Amino acid sequence: MTSESQNISSAEFVQQLKKEIQAFPKIRIKHPFLKAVCAGTATMDQIRAWAIQDYQFRAAVPRIAMLRYLACTDPEIAQKLWGVVEEETRGMDTGSAGHNELAIRFAESIGLTKQQLEDAVLRPSTAAHLYYVELIIHTLPWFVVMAIQIGAEGTFGPAAAALGHGLIKQYNMKPDDVRFFTVHSEADEEH
Repeated sequence: MTSESQNISSAEFVQQLKKEIQAFPKIRIKHPFLKAVCAGTATMDQIRAWAIQDYQFRAAVPRIAMLRYLACTDPEIAQKLWGVVEEETRGMDTGSAGHNELAIRFAESIGLTKQQLEDAVLRPSTAAHLYYVELIIHTLPWFVVMAIQIGAEGTFGPAAAALGHGLIKQYNMKPDDVRFFTVHSEADEEH
């Protein structure tokens, strides 16, 4: 039996990868918590608990983005990764604030303090997520890490947009309070 390999461009490969990711049954947009926020059935206590744990990961994202940038040996891709670092830390692409600042603004709008975010105890799932990201950055080639990142960024934008819309519609939040989510629906398309 002979097999023919089909050569495809990197752009075609990324498109195919994104298509396969979107078809995955456990994609973020289908998560029960996200559905509850969009339906208005999540309680504010549940949203606060989620925001506290989510912030633990978000606080590490600028450093993670920098590590990906430093590991990359392709100058063209490295330049794009530097843009991600600038967006995460200062909101350079979207003209917003740094994403951690936006996450803190959201948390404050639902009654949390920055101190509560910073003093939170990591739940095992949050700790595992952070450990996994660190592990792959330090043990896998940069291009494998980027393939994983395409999956993460490719699913976060639509989920963030849905969260932002659900929080505005179901919880009467102001658009500025949920800017963390709406900025990701814009920025993650580019990341």
